[in-house]
Amino acid sequence: MTILNVHCPYCSHKQAVEHAGDYSPAYAMCPDCGERFILEPVAGGVMVYRDGEAPCCSDPDCREIELAASGQD
Repeated sequence: MTILNVHCPYCSHKQAVEHAGDYSPAYAMCPDCGERFILEPVAGGVMVYRDGEAPCCSDPDCREIELAASGQD
């Protein structure tokens, strides 16, 4: 597990979030405003998206559906 320091895209609350340590996108919950958001580690840091505003390849749910539909794992 890796700890990523990010700001909530809704309220800008700074927080530490546990992540698997790879480049896969994941959901996180803001303890301050209670909103769910997406974080995705990238080569230069971490991308943070509001839920529903991330590109499909950066949204864990959409990514899972797309990979399942294409027959890739």
